[in-house]
Amino acid sequence: MTAAAGALAIGLSLVSCAGAAEKTVDYTAESVTLAPGEALVVDFGEVNATVGQEWSITQEPDDAVLAPGEERSKYLGQPGETGAPSEFSYRFAPVGTGTTVIEFEYLFRGSVPEDPDDQKTAKIEVTVK
Repeated sequence: MTAAAGALAIGLSLVSCAGAAEKTVDYTAESVTLAPGEALVVDFGEVNATVGQEWSITQEPDDAVLAPGEERSKYLGQPGETGAPSEFSYRFAPVGTGTTVIEFEYLFRGSVPEDPDDQKTAKIEVTVK
């Protein structure tokens, strides 16, 4: 094996170990374009499920473009502590090319909040190249 081929093999193995590429956008983004093979992560910031806060997908993306959303949550409290918020996001893996729309809605204790100031929705148009 030549030195160039060995370096290429090492480089390719490092890329595969690093996992798939991801593009993270805030839930307030209106649109995003993904490169081939790039997954979408929609960031909702801090959400405290222990008090009943949650974000729900109200319209899944076209399954020919993106896979269904996978919830991601990273607890921000100390080990053994309860009641702290988590960093919350959804990840959508690419399936094919095209354009689709994903919609989300904020829920408090399983329902849309009564106060209009607390009602939040998000709609993101996603194009996969």
